[in-house]
This record gives sequence, C-alpha cells and structure tokens, in this order.
Amino acid sequence: MNTTYRTATNLVLGLLFVTGLGLTAYLIEASWGSPYWLFDCFAGVVAGVLALLRGPRRTWPVAGGIATAAVAVVVARVADLPQEPGPVTALALAVLVGAGVRTLPGPQAAAVAAGGFAVAVGTWLTALPDAMGFTPVTVLNTVTWLVAVALGLTMRIVGRLS
Repeated sequence: MNTTYRTATNLVLGLLFVTGLGLTAYLIEASWGSPYWLFDCFAGVVAGVLALLRGPRRTWPVAGGIATAAVAVVVARVADLPQEPGPVTALALAVLVGAGVRTLPGPQAAAVAAGGFAVAVGTWLTALPDAMGFTPVTVLNTVTWLVAVALGLTMRIVGRLS
C-alpha cells in the first residue's frame, strides 16, 4: 500500500471518527443528560487513534483496540451505563480487526478475529435478557465484526494470489 493511499484512508477515517464522536456526544447528552458521553467519547478516541496507528504486521494497535473495547463493555455493565462499545469504537475496532486479519501471521490473525468476536459476545451478554440481546449496539458490533473479518480474509487471500 503506497503512502498516498494510506494517508487518504487515514484522513477519511479520522474525519469519520471526529464526526461520529461529535454526533454521538450530542445524541447521548440529549437523551441521557449525563456525563456518560465523556466515557463513550474517551473509548472512541482511544480506539480511533489506535486504528489510525495501525500498519502492516503491527500487533500493538490491534491488541490495544480490542482491550479498549473490552474494557468499555465491562465498565459500562458494572457502572450501569448504556451498552458499549459505541459506534465510533465499533468502527475503529472493525478497522483494527480487518487490518489484523489481513496482515498478521496466521495464529495472530486468528487471535485478533477471536478477540473481536469476544467483544461482540460481551456486548450480547450485557444486553440479556432485554430483547434476547437484540439491540442496535449488539447488531452494530456483530455486523462490523463480521464485515471486518470477511474483508480482512478476502484482502489476505487476494494479496497472496497477486
């Protein structure tokens, strides 16, 4: 991947993250009326920065993103906050999982996919028994994980064929 393409991709992702964080903060403040938006934005900023720092065969941003999302899930459950990870954290995690599956060696790529799946499962567990786990957050996190793994695997296979 050339530098221009990577820079353009990171610029678009950064704009998505900033816009998403602002919109999410506004909507949370309007609905929850509490400083919960700070927690959601903090998790989103950490995961977003890690997603922008990803690179070929870089394990630490991926591991950090998975850990950030997992901690957000647990803290939200323990503190009786709305479900996490929020939309920006979910997008950043999807970028990290997809990049990890695409570029890391086989066992590490499998661990990344499993870590992303664990976050999705954790999100489902925090939604039970409400609506049998089906909430917008659980669906968003599950779909973004599935798309990330599918795209990561596809790009990995295409890269080996070319």
